[in-house]
Amino acid sequence: MSIEHFTVQPVLPAVLKIVVVILVVSGIVLLTVNLLLRNRLKTLPVYGMVGIAAGLRSKYIRAIIGIMLIIFGGIFVYVIAGQQTTSVVTVGDGYINVESPCFVSLGTLLGVKGNKNVTSEEIDTASVRQIGSGNFNLQKQSGTNFDDTNVGRFTLGNGATAYVATTNTTSLIIRLNNGEYLILGTADTQALADSFAQNVHPLTS
Repeated sequence: MSIEHFTVQPVLPAVLKIVVVILVVSGIVLLTVNLLLRNRLKTLPVYGMVGIAAGLRSKYIRAIIGIMLIIFGGIFVYVIAGQQTTSVVTVGDGYINVESPCFVSLGTLLGVKGNKNVTSEEIDTASVRQIGSGNFNLQKQSGTNFDDTNVGRFTLGNGATAYVATTNTTSLIIRLNNGEYLILGTADTQALADSFAQNVHPLTS
């Protein structure tokens, strides 16, 4: 029996890409303006220490804001859109394993991957369903969620804790004997579900 791997790779929505571009471009513009005007103070009329101090303060404030905007844009891409939110699902003979940084608090910032391994003996039921409403409404405990991307630990509508790594509203929902859930979805959730049903646990309708 061959081991199969599935990747849950979040895709940054167009509107968020625009936000990142605006942040970075705004930061670059502020820094550029500062560089172009750095000698401006030398040519200003002498109107006392108060005026010079105010000019210097504005210069440094613009520089700080510019740097912070660029940093925020970089962090946003690194944490939300980059490899730091990528999860890997491995389906083997009698088990399913998920590695995700979002399963660990601050894992996306520190580059630490959490691990959730479930054997067939630990599974109560499994099925392919739509998430986002009713018992399968998701409330984030930790991780990230935007559009159809939900990665991390969540509380379901029924109050249960769920480990989630999905980019698809149609997801494989695995209920464990301890009452927790594992919810997984990719661009091709059906392929993941077929592999799971063949190697780990049968699906219910």
